[in-house]
Amino acid sequence: MDIPNSKPSDETSRMLALVEQETGYRVTVGTTDNSKADAEMISAAPGHPFHLINVSTRCLPVADYIVAVQCVMLLTMWSHPQGVPVFEIVPDKIDYAIRKAAGCRGLAKLPHALSEQTARNMVLGLLHQLISTPPELIAMEYCHRECPGLRVQQADALAQSLRRNTGTLRAEIKEMAPPEIWTANQALCASLARGWCDLVEDEVAMLSYNSVGVEATAQKLVGIYRSVRGTMGECSVGTVDRWANELGFRSLYTWTFRKKTA
Repeated sequence: MDIPNSKPSDETSRMLALVEQETGYRVTVGTTDNSKADAEMISAAPGHPFHLINVSTRCLPVADYIVAVQCVMLLTMWSHPQGVPVFEIVPDKIDYAIRKAAGCRGLAKLPHALSEQTARNMVLGLLHQLISTPPELIAMEYCHRECPGLRVQQADALAQSLRRNTGTLRAEIKEMAPPEIWTANQALCASLARGWCDLVEDEVAMLSYNSVGVEATAQKLVGIYRSVRGTMGECSVGTVDRWANELGFRSLYTWTFRKKTA
């Protein structure tokens, strides 16, 4: 693990070894100063015969947990029986969703080019959140169960992540965003908080959402997640699809599956 002044914990080392054992490709770990997320992860693919995890420098105090989470996400991706899932947007559907979003009251006040660019960012950002939240739930639960020595780091990392998510509750964002996008965003944020609360038996993470009106939707999404069966990869893809149906975004994307070779 190529992180300055850092040696991976035994549990993180075990997760790195497990990824190599299960996928056939080693994991290279480094750092990045440019990621808004906790880490950047690139799976092995044709022409790229190794997995890459770059931990954000602001997350170095919890780097062991962040690397373990990314390892679980790699295991999830590579456990689907059809191959490694590849998420692909449907261009004409996306274009329509962007035009519709740009015409909403909040965005229509902006200059046309800025309105469309903001709408594009919102639509694509929501889709990224849709496909990343189920594997994040899977990884969160897996690490809590299989890596108990990382639970202190996990609590710190989740507290920071969940706190950042509440930033979208600001009134100016709600006033600008199309209602269906804002509500779906909050439901997805709340579903992660709901999963964490259930895991640690503490309701603190849900307090920010109690007055927003998405608690019931979040509970339903987590219930859907828990009902999906199969490998971790099947559970991830299946949850994404069922959540998309529930939130009304299933027509915006398709899945393909590539061979598990690089």
